[in-house]
Amino acid sequence: MKKYIGTKHIEAEPMTMGEAYEKNLLQAGRVPNESEKNNAGYHVKYEGGYESWSPAEPFENAYRVADTPLDRMVIEYDELKEKTDKLKAFFETLKFNTLDEKVRELLVSQYHIMIAYAITLNERMRLM
Repeated sequence: MKKYIGTKHIEAEPMTMGEAYEKNLLQAGRVPNESEKNNAGYHVKYEGGYESWSPAEPFENAYRVADTPLDRMVIEYDELKEKTDKLKAFFETLKFNTLDEKVRELLVSQYHIMIAYAITLNERMRLM
């Protein structure tokens, strides 16, 4: 199977599993026991109007707040930093050294452009 990455625009608010049950947001037939009713999670509204409840941990691993331009810029910066760190680590591998010289030069150039982009984003965030 191929790997996929999805992007969804959603709205969400904190909500316990017990509150989700009261609002009929749990899977059909799912009744939380007493120890589950206080489980943290989120009431989620998807595009198209579908609503559900998600446990806190998987929700927080999948989504980040993107209400403001600054929120979105922080996400962009964090993703760029992760990619830049991975590229820098790749420079230290044997595989990098087996690449064609021109390809290595382009990757190093790409790295420097990414660093300049990160510096620019960081400065814009500082000014907001």
